[in-house]
Formats: sequence, structure tokens, C-alpha cells
Amino acid sequence: MIYPSINEIMKAKDIDSKYTLVIATAKRAREINQSKVTFTECKSDKAVTVALHEIAENKVNLKSSDENKPVIVSDAIMNQILEEDLSASLEENFESDGE
Repeated sequence: MIYPSINEIMKAKDIDSKYTLVIATAKRAREINQSKVTFTECKSDKAVTVALHEIAENKVNLKSSDENKPVIVSDAIMNQILEEDLSASLEENFESDGE
């Protein structure tokens, strides 16, 4: 059984559909897989479980875009760190490809 349960998160976050929560969780899990940065401590190392814990613990917020697709909004500082890490990674890859 998944903890925290989807129903508990939906009630606490006032989310209208399970689809919205699932899409938001999947997007955050992809971010975790790519960046390896998490905002919570979790016994599991699975990205989906960590993403659910982050959403339940208010570590990330759900925000609807104009098309009503859920978007993950993280802390501005953490976003800046992620961007810097990705930039450094891209620069390293570019330099190693050029040799």
C-alpha cells in the first residue's frame, strides 16, 4: 500500500481528480530522476514515492497552467541550484564531446 495514500493527499491538498495528482507526481518523479535532488527524507529510493512524500509534505506545490495541466513549482533557490547543476553538466558534456 502506498503511503501517503492518494485519497489522503487529495483531501489535504483539495485536488479535484486523481488524474491531476498522478500527472503532477509523474512530472516531479521525472525531475527527481534527472536531477537527483529531493526536498524530503524518505525511506524509499523510488522517485514516485519520494515525489508523493514531497507533495504531501508541502515541499513542492501544484500549480495549474493555462491549459489546466499541473505544473510543479519548487522553491526558487532550489530551482536556481538545479539550473546551475544542469548548466555545468551540459558544459562538461559539450567539452568532452569537442575533444
